[in-house]
Amino acid sequence: MLPRNLISAIVCLAVGAALLAACGGGGTSSTPGGHLTDPRDVATATPWAEPPEVTFIEPGQLTPTGATGGESTPTGGATEECKGDTYTVQSGDVPSTIAEKCGVTTQALLDANPGLDPHNLHAGDVLNIPR
Repeated sequence: MLPRNLISAIVCLAVGAALLAACGGGGTSSTPGGHLTDPRDVATATPWAEPPEVTFIEPGQLTPTGATGGESTPTGGATEECKGDTYTVQSGDVPSTIAEKCGVTTQALLDANPGLDPHNLHAGDVLNIPR
């Protein structure tokens, strides 16, 4: 059996080695520690010499898109993609864009297709277009 002093010495050496390894040892570091960057040395955005010209948007200048599925404003007439009484859904179409392409309101399009789930359109679906 090993003497108690020898066992204590081995345990102390093991704990010391573990602490040294956890702390990264006593080697020198290539990065200086404890030094903060001087804010005067940091690149920043250059302010405008003159602020940009202000643009005012008057009421009525913006056209609603109807992306919420509500009433959209028809653009006047059907496009080439939407001729006839039906429309075949293309990838990325939503009811408001289809209604705009076909010159009808979104609500009229939804009313003409009562079983339509506007959140679940698939390319190739055929929709009725109200006239």
